Amino acid sequence: MQAQNLSMAVRDTNLTERQMLVLRLRNDGRSQEEIASRLGTTKQNISAIEKMARKNIERAENTIKFIKTLDAPAWFEVAVGTRLDDLVGMIYRRADSENMGVHVRYDGVALASRIRDLAEKQIRHRVVVISFDIGITGNGDVLVR
Repeated sequence: MQAQNLSMAVRDTNLTERQMLVLRLRNDGRSQEEIASRLGTTKQNISAIEKMARKNIERAENTIKFIKTLDAPAWFEVAVGTRLDDLVGMIYRRADSENMGVHVRYDGVALASRIRDLAEKQIRHRVVVISFDIGITGNGDVLVR
């Protein structure tokens, strides 16, 4: 059953079969030149196929991120100058005060790490340098937009 689900997932994707093949071969360590030779095309064509595949993957990931934001009933803005440690406390207080009945699924250290991963361009040296929004989902996850 699991193999059947995987097979269906491979067919039902926004990547072409050629894009999937190129990505598989690149993942196996093949160079673009090797792939081009094997498929009877140019390195430039393989480069374009790989670039478009990665762009399609990024769009799919962005779509998933958007869908997750629909499940976040509490959003608030994080101002420039906010310290990461203070932000962690703000998230816990917001989850408690919004009458959400939600338990944030991360401890303080894991939450700080998640925020840094999600807002890597907005945080420098544990201080917010570009404002952003934080969302808390119904299942206790934390999102950034």
